[in-house]
Amino acid sequence: MNNTIKHEGIIERIENGIAYVKIIQHSACSGCHAKAACSIADQQEKIIETVCSGYNIKAGDRVFVVGTETMSRKALRLAVIYPFFCLFGMLCITYALSVNELLSGILSIIALIPYYTILYFRKSKIKKDFIFTLEIG
Repeated sequence: MNNTIKHEGIIERIENGIAYVKIIQHSACSGCHAKAACSIADQQEKIIETVCSGYNIKAGDRVFVVGTETMSRKALRLAVIYPFFCLFGMLCITYALSVNELLSGILSIIALIPYYTILYFRKSKIKKDFIFTLEIG
C-alpha cells in the first residue's frame, strides 16, 4: 500500500539546504477535455519548502515533492475538522442558552478567532510536522 502523495514540480531556488519547489495544484476537474471553456476549472501555483541535502539539483530541475498520508490527514484535521467542531459546538451552546439565531451565528464565527490565533503562533511547531521530501524523477 502506497502511503505517499506526490506532486511534480520545478525547483525555483535553493537556499541554505532548502529547495523551494513550485507545484501546480489542479482542481478535481482539471483533466476534463472541456476545461478551457469552463469557468470553474482552476489551477494554483504553490511553493513548497523541502529539505534537499544530499541531492545534486539546481534551479529549473523537475522533481517530485513527496508527503505522507499522515501529513495529509493532519492538515485536514487542522484546516477543516477542528474548526468545524469549534464552530458547530459554539453554535449549539449559544443557541441552547436561548440566544437568538443571529447572535449565535456571529458568536460561532468569532469563536474561530482564538483557534486561528493559536495556529498562527504555533506555526513553527506545526511546520516541523509537515516535512516534505524530494524525489528525483
